[in-house]
Amino acid sequence: MRRYLVVANQTLLSDQLMQELLLRAEADESSFYVIVPDTARRDYSDTWDAHQSSARQRLNRALSEIRLAGASALGSVEQPDPIEAVSTRLRREEYDEVIVSTLPKTLSRWLKMDLPSKIERAVSMPVTTIIAKED
Repeated sequence: MRRYLVVANQTLLSDQLMQELLLRAEADESSFYVIVPDTARRDYSDTWDAHQSSARQRLNRALSEIRLAGASALGSVEQPDPIEAVSTRLRREEYDEVIVSTLPKTLSRWLKMDLPSKIERAVSMPVTTIIAKED
């Protein structure tokens, strides 16, 4: 069984990410753990509850879609720092690959901070970056 650690926030339900996850689920027996970094806590502390609810709704919907494809899927809304969230998760369980989903380069703070490369340097497994298309 292939085990994937997925890191996404605003792009969690993007066509690009969901298609990639569903292709992997159909190709081989797969298990996914989805981390949604809780950036709302850092960026919108005055409306944190509403943003956390939105993140949780995206997470639940994504998990349902992955499960419908026949794969095991769990996930959680985690701390705002995606690198720390990945590191914490990797201390708990082993995975075969990390998949990072971001907004397009013109909008993505994660790409501006070079998050995929930073994760790649911090882990000993492949890291795949999925970039959502602009609507």
